Amino acid sequence: MSVINAQFRPAWRNYWFGFVIVLLLLAAAAITAAGRIDAGGTFAAGLWLAAALVVLLIIAFKRFSWKFSIDDSRVSRHYGIISRNQQSVRIRDVRSVELDQGILQRILGVGNLAFYSAGSDNAEVRFIGIKRPLEWRDRIDQAMDRLKHTND
Repeated sequence: MSVINAQFRPAWRNYWFGFVIVLLLLAAAAITAAGRIDAGGTFAAGLWLAAALVVLLIIAFKRFSWKFSIDDSRVSRHYGIISRNQQSVRIRDVRSVELDQGILQRILGVGNLAFYSAGSDNAEVRFIGIKRPLEWRDRIDQAMDRLKHTND
């Protein structure tokens, strides 16, 4: 019986700072276009718009480079679009789950989870910028408890 089976990516709101930069670049484009009607003003406004598009593409690339998955037996982190790097740890080997949220992450409802096993001082797997991190931590804790009780 599968209780957990999820795949997700970092939340869009995790990239709020990039979106603020995009808004500032769009405002600069609008101000430049409104202030100068000549070819120089149009060119400068186009540069601001191009910069905003580049920042949006970087945000999308970063978000789609990360994928996190959880099922009843393991937690995994996948990174990369063209090349691939994957880390995973079996839930039965997870000894602790650490939740990390800064003040802005708490306001935005996102956070980071780190999974530690007995064999390492460093986190085996990290989920960055996920929505509802408390809920996911609790669900993984429940899965760890279920595995412990079935092995006893």
